[in-house]
Amino acid sequence: MHKFPPSKSKGPRFSIRRIILHALTLALIPEASFGLAQSTPNYDESVVRRYSLPDLLLASNEKPILSSLDWEETARPFQFELLEKFIYGRQLPPVEVSVLGKERRVDKKYGEIPAVRIQATLQMGTTENSPTTNVLLYVPKSKKKVPVFLKLNFLGNQAEVTDEDIEITENWVISKEGNNRATEASRGTKSRRFPVSSMLTRGYGLATAHCGDFFPDHKDGRATSVLGSLGKPTGEHVPDDEPGAIGAWAWGLSRILDWLLTLPEVDPNRVIVLGHSRLGKAALWAGACDQRFAMVISNDSGCGGAALSRRNYGESIEVITKRFPHWFCPRLATFADHERELPCDQHALLAMTAPRPLYVASAQNDRWADPKGEFLAAVAADPVWKLYNLQGLGTQAMPPENTSIGKMIGYHIRNGDHDLLQYDWNQFADFADRKLQKGTLSQPNKYTPLDSKNKQTLSDFHPDQRSLPMNPPEDAIILLGMDSKPKFTAMNGEPINWAEEDGVLTATRSTRHMNHIVSTEIFQDADIHAEFMTSPIAHGNSGLYIHGHYEMQIYDSFGVKKITQQDEGSLYRFTKPFINASRPTGEWQVYDIRFIAPRRHTDGRIRSPGTLKAWLNGKLVQNGVTFTEPRSPYIPYKHGVTSHLKTIEQTLRETGKGPLFLQDHGSPVKFRNIWIQRLN
Repeated sequence: MHKFPPSKSKGPRFSIRRIILHALTLALIPEASFGLAQSTPNYDESVVRRYSLPDLLLASNEKPILSSLDWEETARPFQFELLEKFIYGRQLPPVEVSVLGKERRVDKKYGEIPAVRIQATLQMGTTENSPTTNVLLYVPKSKKKVPVFLKLNFLGNQAEVTDEDIEITENWVISKEGNNRATEASRGTKSRRFPVSSMLTRGYGLATAHCGDFFPDHKDGRATSVLGSLGKPTGEHVPDDEPGAIGAWAWGLSRILDWLLTLPEVDPNRVIVLGHSRLGKAALWAGACDQRFAMVISNDSGCGGAALSRRNYGESIEVITKRFPHWFCPRLATFADHERELPCDQHALLAMTAPRPLYVASAQNDRWADPKGEFLAAVAADPVWKLYNLQGLGTQAMPPENTSIGKMIGYHIRNGDHDLLQYDWNQFADFADRKLQKGTLSQPNKYTPLDSKNKQTLSDFHPDQRSLPMNPPEDAIILLGMDSKPKFTAMNGEPINWAEEDGVLTATRSTRHMNHIVSTEIFQDADIHAEFMTSPIAHGNSGLYIHGHYEMQIYDSFGVKKITQQDEGSLYRFTKPFINASRPTGEWQVYDIRFIAPRRHTDGRIRSPGTLKAWLNGKLVQNGVTFTEPRSPYIPYKHGVTSHLKTIEQTLRETGKGPLFLQDHGSPVKFRNIWIQRLN
């Protein structure tokens, strides 16, 4: 049985056995007996209980965490697992996102700023009954890609703006009238929380969607949430580590991000996730689960968000899990009035953002959300940024009202009540201006540009693709060919179960799209040759995962006029192809790729980006695109992880050498004649 190590602090030691016994004991206590001392919230600092926080720089092996690589490889996964098991529930799996119908685009001026308003209905999944969400996006017209703030809303998109032609949500909303349906009267009622004109003026886009599209915010909302479509239980009784509304809302933010990254107007390196109140909790969890978000902002998120749970101040675990039992995983309720026995606290949630910029905002009159507890959590998260040689908050002194402080962690406490106001937005935009410059983080993890040798290496690459099949060069390492056994294993290191006939492998589909195969040969820089044939089933979706990080997309894109990063020839999540060179399904196609891997420091951080040049069916589709850490949420090291894959990824980070994966994405794509030529 896996055992969680004790905290290095003087707090209580814990193990799974003790936690289970504790939960069983609490289950025998009558509900009325729970936390009598907490039935009335405490607003007196003099009676705040003494507490010690679990050590963030601690992993399951109890070895000291001395570097950013130690954090990423050991402590972060351990702390993330604690947050999953005891607070938010297991992270939900990604699904394919597509636009139903067309994006509804309108050119419009907001003040003096020309902008584009986009409404899109996103389908999350590939079946007819897959859930949908309506997204509203405003972007300033610009020759350059723009950064975007993304937030969920409570009452529907129509409440966020005064535009009369915004679609009114049909899903459940919080309603004083009791019918829980939005009406025309709701238009613009929350526009103060979504300042379109001022943010467009500053060069930022704004995106929003209704939280009820993912999980209606009431105790019975699970039944009509997205969870059922993901194979999760939707009944009254669910396992202790099943996610609730916050998990579903965070998942929804990532699915919207999937779409945003396909838009030509959006800078993929500068999408900022933001949330207010309970949706601030969701924004923090989304930032923890999805590191594609460039910056994370919590506004008045309180208990279960940015505020420390161990402080008996304001809202407590007892109160929040009784009033909103659907928000968290069921296990959290067993720590009502026993917060000091919780194996993790909210400073761990904030630390998940590192080394990216994080902003925590409070309001002076919002005692229920415990502003001091939010500030102290930010202070306690600071050591993780220091592992990256970055300053986090940079102080332990809480600032006066309406004063923004911090380095890579920003903080302010605004005068006034629990709300999201223009002052808050101004601080967020100022912080983003400083920290997200020209699409990259303004931090010491800067990248050395490509040297002239690498540029020359790319320019010299002109493969002959005039006839298929092609014969390999003499120095090629054959991964798949007529006269040799395939040099691939399954994800667990066992023999592959893909069908093989006459040197052709056909992808064997799995229900969760995780039956990838991985080459037994590893390489750093290499020329890669692969011949393939798409299928009409599931859009012919597959790919070449180079090092398991960077996917050259395989897809049935024949005849597509408006190509995107989803189409064949794209470096998935990075850039679309120059031209649509895709052939029809049933015809053999060919990729030739010259791949120059990123170079890393000894602690695992990338010091110079990778690059590649790719030819597809005789056409140049990529030339000199650069990449750092992977952007796709579907990489093999995140889903269906095995000990075999962990060893491969560790080798990759230590040596810069990795394998080639052939992707299973639900389509029986065929492969033949795959080889590599090492360049170093």
